[in-house]
Amino acid sequence: MYKLKVLFLFFINCTLWLQVNGADPYPRNPSIDIQHYRFSLDLNDSTNVLIGHAEVTILFKKSESNFELDLVGKASSGHGMTVSSVTHKEKPLTFYHKDNRLSISLDTPSSENEKITIAIHYTGTPSDGLIIGKNKFGDRTFFGDNWPNRAHYWLPTIDHPYDKASCEFIVVAPSHYQTIANGILIEKESLSKNRTRTHWKETLNIPTKVMVIGVARFATTTAGVVDGVPVETWVYPQNKVEGFTDFQVATNVLEYFIQQIGPFPYQKLANVQSTTRFGGMENASNIFYFENSVNGKNEREALVAHEIAHQWFGDSASEMDWYHVWLSEGFATYFTNLYYEHTYGKNELANRMKSQREEVIKYFRKNPSPVIDTTLVDIKKVLSTNTYQKGSWVLHMLRKEVGDDEIGR
Repeated sequence: MYKLKVLFLFFINCTLWLQVNGADPYPRNPSIDIQHYRFSLDLNDSTNVLIGHAEVTILFKKSESNFELDLVGKASSGHGMTVSSVTHKEKPLTFYHKDNRLSISLDTPSSENEKITIAIHYTGTPSDGLIIGKNKFGDRTFFGDNWPNRAHYWLPTIDHPYDKASCEFIVVAPSHYQTIANGILIEKESLSKNRTRTHWKETLNIPTKVMVIGVARFATTTAGVVDGVPVETWVYPQNKVEGFTDFQVATNVLEYFIQQIGPFPYQKLANVQSTTRFGGMENASNIFYFENSVNGKNEREALVAHEIAHQWFGDSASEMDWYHVWLSEGFATYFTNLYYEHTYGKNELANRMKSQREEVIKYFRKNPSPVIDTTLVDIKKVLSTNTYQKGSWVLHMLRKEVGDDEIGR
């Protein structure tokens, strides 16, 4: 198993080295490195307006007077964010918000390797990213749904996986809701007027695509504790029985992956029923699943395994360019296959690999493109059979080169 891990790590490093030849058009700023985001958000039931306060801590690798963040501005539809002020140590800074870029000028140039925290006050109705609406039972909900680069519809960030940072969310919302977010619960405080402040904090660096909150009426339980990590279930109260059953399997999955990969990166694992547009979204330490994944029939074991694998591959270790998203999806797909082999035997793995091979061949006949396709312009199209099933097959072939004796049953 050690040899397999070394080979996988070597392969990742080689692939990351090759990224310099990619054509990712995002306007990077190598002079700055976001260290931490602290988002304070106020939500209500009367409108979909978000009141936000973001404190962004930035490391300036060299002296700079100006820098930019991503934030969708207010459009003619009325959706989008309006920035009212940007400050540093409570002193106002000059800013310019246009074309979904927030340009900020420091009052004095930064020093090399200086850390500066700036505060951004903003408000608006998100058109995307934070999905505000009703769930399948007609109850109001608020769910972050950032992939691939929709965090900046509601959060001022560098909305690209090349710049990861730690984060925390302080959410004030009506008290009939519960709030889930990345990291561990720091504080939950009752306020006046039937409102509650909930504070979650993640200390590890993660990409913005997996920085989210979920605010809704939830039924919650702890399915178990694996290697010191609480495995939580958050589902709609109407699906309490079904959800507590369906997500119980997460303890088995997590136990296997910890044995095969190493310690779980985060301090909790929450499986959350949500309004995500995806089947599952691997938000760091709190995975969001589509509403109808919860039915009490234990039909989503593969989905649960895939999303938990992402906690290592995609969240903790993540691609720096969108063209290398197979490093997330290919690994998550193959480690799901390994879990199925462990749980159901070699024939199950063989059947899954055969099915995935057929999908790869079928896809290639219509789309003869490489796994790493730097010609793509629309990053929403980077997900394909290449990134999932073919990426899985690349790892399967590497495994065969290493030999089964090294897997460490």
